[in-house]
Amino acid sequence: MSVHSHPAAQHPAAHAAFAPAEPPAFPRHVVTAVLVAHDGARWLPDALTGLLGQERPVQSVVAADTGSADDSAQLLADALGPDRVLHLARRSGFGTAVAEAVRNAEVLGPDELPYLKRPSGWDPVNRTWRDDAYDMPELPHGEPVQWLWLLHDDCAPAPDALAELLRVADDHPRAAIVGPKLRSWYDSRQLLEVGVSIARSGRRWTGLERREQDQGQHDQVRPVLAVSTAGMLVRRDVWEELGGFDPRLPLMRDDVDLCWRAQAAGHQVLVAPDAALRHAEAAARERRPIDCVGRSVAGPHRVDKAGAVYTLLANSRGAALPYVLPRLILSTLLRTLAYLVGKVPGQALDEVAGLFGTLLRPEKILAARKRRGRPAVEKDELRPLFPPPGATVRATVEQVASHFGGRSEPELSSGGRHGAVESGPGDEDADFLEVEQFARLKRIARRPGPMLFAVLLLVSLVACRDLLGGGALAGGALLPAPGEVSDLWAHYLDGWHPVGIGGTQSAPPYLAVLASVATLFLGSTGFTLTLLLVCSVPLAGFTAYFASRPLVESRLLRAWGSVAYAFLPAATGALASGRLGTAVLAVLLPLMARAAVAASGFQLGERARGGERPSWRATWAYALLLTFTMAFTPVVWPIALVLGVGVLGVRFAQSRAEQLTAYGLRFLAVVLTPLAVLAPWSIDLLTDPGRFLDEAGLDYATGSASALDLLALSPGGPKGGGTLLLLGFVLAALAALMRGERRLAVGTAWAVALTGFLFAALANGSGWAGPATLVYGLALLSAGVVGAEGARERVAAQSFGWRQPVALLIAAASAAAPLWAAASWMLSGADGPLGRRDPEQVPAFVAAESGVRDQARTLVLDGDAARADYVLVRGSGARLGDAELAGAAGGDSRLDKVVANLIAGSGADQTSQLGGYAIRFVLVRDSAARQVGRVLDVTPGLTRLSQEGGSALWRVDRRISRVTIVPGAPEGGQGGAAAGAEP
Repeated sequence: MSVHSHPAAQHPAAHAAFAPAEPPAFPRHVVTAVLVAHDGARWLPDALTGLLGQERPVQSVVAADTGSADDSAQLLADALGPDRVLHLARRSGFGTAVAEAVRNAEVLGPDELPYLKRPSGWDPVNRTWRDDAYDMPELPHGEPVQWLWLLHDDCAPAPDALAELLRVADDHPRAAIVGPKLRSWYDSRQLLEVGVSIARSGRRWTGLERREQDQGQHDQVRPVLAVSTAGMLVRRDVWEELGGFDPRLPLMRDDVDLCWRAQAAGHQVLVAPDAALRHAEAAARERRPIDCVGRSVAGPHRVDKAGAVYTLLANSRGAALPYVLPRLILSTLLRTLAYLVGKVPGQALDEVAGLFGTLLRPEKILAARKRRGRPAVEKDELRPLFPPPGATVRATVEQVASHFGGRSEPELSSGGRHGAVESGPGDEDADFLEVEQFARLKRIARRPGPMLFAVLLLVSLVACRDLLGGGALAGGALLPAPGEVSDLWAHYLDGWHPVGIGGTQSAPPYLAVLASVATLFLGSTGFTLTLLLVCSVPLAGFTAYFASRPLVESRLLRAWGSVAYAFLPAATGALASGRLGTAVLAVLLPLMARAAVAASGFQLGERARGGERPSWRATWAYALLLTFTMAFTPVVWPIALVLGVGVLGVRFAQSRAEQLTAYGLRFLAVVLTPLAVLAPWSIDLLTDPGRFLDEAGLDYATGSASALDLLALSPGGPKGGGTLLLLGFVLAALAALMRGERRLAVGTAWAVALTGFLFAALANGSGWAGPATLVYGLALLSAGVVGAEGARERVAAQSFGWRQPVALLIAAASAAAPLWAAASWMLSGADGPLGRRDPEQVPAFVAAESGVRDQARTLVLDGDAARADYVLVRGSGARLGDAELAGAAGGDSRLDKVVANLIAGSGADQTSQLGGYAIRFVLVRDSAARQVGRVLDVTPGLTRLSQEGGSALWRVDRRISRVTIVPGAPEGGQGGAAAGAEP
């Protein structure tokens, strides 16, 4: 189907209005203006005035209207004549519209423009013939040069713009594309572009400062990589040689792509700063919809990102692609993180969607590269046209800083293309006007989320001062991370795990999550752990603030609830004890709670009773977050199971069987997705339900918390002890039950709180109750925040009585609790058992023995006078994930007996037994009983090698074995096991 429905008629009279009788300035240059309009009636009158008021007029005009819903088409017809206006489909992109207009624009030559030809020599005034006319060439002004002047409906050229463009074109015969200087539509002093380039990260690079004013500092004609399509003057023969704009770029970055291709073909692109245009950038600033990309309206950031990725990958030289592609991916991930921290999730989603929407269609990129072929110029010729190395770093820092300033999402989009933000008009666009002296402080006050994260991060860095520096994070429940991310992947993917005596048990899935995150940070496992632990408190507060948006409107209450949640004893105790699972859960739990509320239909309110169903998108988001958190803290799955059954019961009570099927399918998707994704590890949990109460890391026992501690949201342990002030949260949640109009929200929060408290009590008997306590605490805080909204007005409206003093006491305790927790945490420090230490648990020469043919192990003895502990290690010591693998493998009764006899000092030669387990060294920790060292000194077959830092090392004086064959058990009894290294 044709993209146009009403083509322009080709009438000779159509050219008369624009065909001057006398030669214009630069007469050999024939200019056809192409004006494209799309819902541009707001700016089109100024654009038409600028076009028709040129001191050096164009010779022809063709306009294209792409299905405008306003009066754009009529404005074009009234100003230019209906025969000069094409009417195209609404989904036509800018490049398609220009191509159709050029196809309908006749090439004007001497026959249409008589001044291009030699005069006849007849003087009608004197009625004589001029002989000198016969001495003139056939084309006195030279061979005509055909130009296309591309204009947007939201750009208004200055009266001398075209003359200045042609002046530069006339002085530089190699110039194939010339562009003007772009200024802001509303502030004629503010620069938008004086030429443009593209960074290897995909960033649109102008080289201008934010809000830079035009003082003539860029008024030099110079070569640039590209110029904007707004006011671009392009030679028609070059346009046809290049095939016009790439149809894969319907809008945005089409200018960079076209000019880059022109440069690669050997043509020159210049900027003429004396030619000025005002540009409103309506699409980039979301002042009109972008509906030429796909079947629905797209955001400008996503379109721009996709165009940047396509342009880079289609035009970069093949040798540069191994550098361009990883940098493109890394910069996208970093910008996504910055947008999330800056509380602009829409832009973060657009970053990822724009990148992968292009990368997942490699056939289009390959076809584009094939069409472009080999460049006709050397790479060194184009290198100066790109941003210098490191030039984009400062701009990125400024952009991230601006996000922390709390600008609104449309305003962020407005600065997205050029990095310059308009000062804005004084009329209906006044939303973009920010000229107050304290505008930034006002923005922060309106959107305190980013500032909240910054303050929490500062508090966390002060508290974690001893956790920053050299060495590896280890201690408590945390084992040192492997030095390389490949070791983490191997730990997860290998079928055989040489932990303890070795086995084929399933690796914990959180290793894959950590390895994926570490891969994004260039393989730095240590930095990943530091980030997840040290930043867990500020990230928890930030996600809580973001997730609480649908809950209450008051930003002050949301900020208080977020701070209170961030400093819950379970969160700070998880950091001090090295409990990675609880730290990750603290960050993701608010997001999971918000997704769970949406997936359960509670956000729908009364509409759920009417039969409206929650979206599947919320359901899958909940399932994904539940999968991630279950990998670190399995207890969230049975909690979600119990709560899901409760939701089904509520829906059944409301409508009997009508809604049960819909909600039942969503419930199954939520609870079965984690089991399927995390299998076979999840199947092991189902066969041993007690392991649901475990979490990532060592089984670090800290003792049980008292009933009062659990009630006051404290799971116990290092830095996990709370204060009685935390009971203010409980009282605030109880007071919220008195709000009848918010009964559903408060009742739901209390149901979750009681479920979390029940699981906390179950976990408290066998381990640490931190994860379940987080659920309990978040639910109580949610109830308290809901109850506190508008409480001041309600209490003040009642006559003075016991309610006012009680409310004041609850408010004072609730406000003081997080402040006291933050202050005490900063003063005492965040470290506890967790600290920075040497990850090597055995001497270096012992660790090196594990790499030789024998793959020797080391028996590490520890404990005290009452009991002895031991562990088999290979290499430099136990690493992250080894605790779960060893626990899943279970104990070995034969090895237990060998170690017991060795410590007891039976007097027998134990070396043959130790050699059967590939044990070449025995290391006794300084915390072990001194009697153990004396016993080993007199044990035959052991030789003391060294003693350092209180730990002593012995060597087994016997050749060790790789495989040991043990006798089988009688029929029906327990079978033997091979205790070698690898099978």
